Amino acid sequence: MPQQTGKHVVFVTWKTGNAPAFAAAQRLGHHVTLIRSLEMERLQGLDFETSPYGASVDEVHCLQDAGDLDALRVCVGRIHQARPIAGFVASTDAFVIPVAQVAAELGIPFTDAAAARTAKQKSRCRDALAAAGVEDTAHAVVKDLDEALRFAALAGYPLVLKPEMASASEGAFVLADEAALREAMAGVAEHADLYRHGVLLEEYLSGTFLSAEIGLSRGRVLRLAVSERKTWDGHEPLEIGTTIPAAISDGQYEAVMDFAERVIKAVDLRLGIFHVEVMLGADGVPRLIELNPRVMGSCLPNLFCLASGVDFFELLVRVYLDEQLDLGPIDFTHYATVRWFGAADREPTPAELPDLGWTEEYRPALQSLHLAFPDTPTLEPHRGNLGAFGEVQVRHADYQASIDIATHVVDRVASQLGMEVTR
Repeated sequence: MPQQTGKHVVFVTWKTGNAPAFAAAQRLGHHVTLIRSLEMERLQGLDFETSPYGASVDEVHCLQDAGDLDALRVCVGRIHQARPIAGFVASTDAFVIPVAQVAAELGIPFTDAAAARTAKQKSRCRDALAAAGVEDTAHAVVKDLDEALRFAALAGYPLVLKPEMASASEGAFVLADEAALREAMAGVAEHADLYRHGVLLEEYLSGTFLSAEIGLSRGRVLRLAVSERKTWDGHEPLEIGTTIPAAISDGQYEAVMDFAERVIKAVDLRLGIFHVEVMLGADGVPRLIELNPRVMGSCLPNLFCLASGVDFFELLVRVYLDEQLDLGPIDFTHYATVRWFGAADREPTPAELPDLGWTEEYRPALQSLHLAFPDTPTLEPHRGNLGAFGEVQVRHADYQASIDIATHVVDRVASQLGMEVTR
């Protein structure tokens, strides 16, 4: 990619994993500012201070909560006054909407704020797709059990219940029958904050669970990848893995990408890289699971790099600087697989990490294995994407081998720990 000069890029994030994007921005010749969110770092048990991110950042500003619109507005205003900002990168759900609002106020290109709100408010997103003729999955926001039962009588079982606005699969359930619906609605009252924006019921979609990673820059669509998603049989809404690229036919790829393009245009996101979760039915018709107005999360950008050889992080920076890009088709030479795992049931926290010397048997396919237990006496059951204590990444030229190696590594860790994990 050609060298750029002199622009000011502001990252708003709590993730140390965004450090490769900071470095990419500097390689492209830009001034890099980071706005940290101390409360989110604390909640996630992260320590920015001991990470090597500082080598790729020119200036750092710390907010207690970077999702606080007023605090963010003041902070960004001061930064912009000192050195005009050319673009923002906000790759986490909590910050996309406030950053979009501030960017709009300052006239700086970013994802459209109203569209980001529509994407994150799940029923509103489905309404927008229905109005545009993209799809019409049955759904309803319900206030109580009576409304939930009325919707179920019309839509039938199974159903999906989830918070109207949330992320990381928190609070999502597949409901097989009326008894499960009654139990889930009773649980809503016990977790009122999670469902404070409403309880969404949706028609259950079956098929192959995929996601389209797709960008928009200067009005031009960038087709990056279709990824394959794996969920846990013990709690279907929980995602425990991804493989990039998905092992699907050319026709299926075109169907998913065409659908993703129609989704992001119906919502009018305008600028950014987006993560569109899709269920590809047995009839070949894609339907929306969830639209995320931000880049794919966790380690998935790194998986993309491993599978394609393309520097995703440079691409990310260039998209959010609204540059004219002509990417062309991505030539994937490998398959990259991640598996996340945590305790299947409540377990005592192990006193120490197991000896992982055996992992050398799986090199060079095994790219990384990370284990980190929380500083608590008990491991809570892994039911949301943020609740895993382990992650394994594998790269292999063969699709099935990439998955099998990741599976074997998780199995061996579980055996060492003497506990059942989400796999």
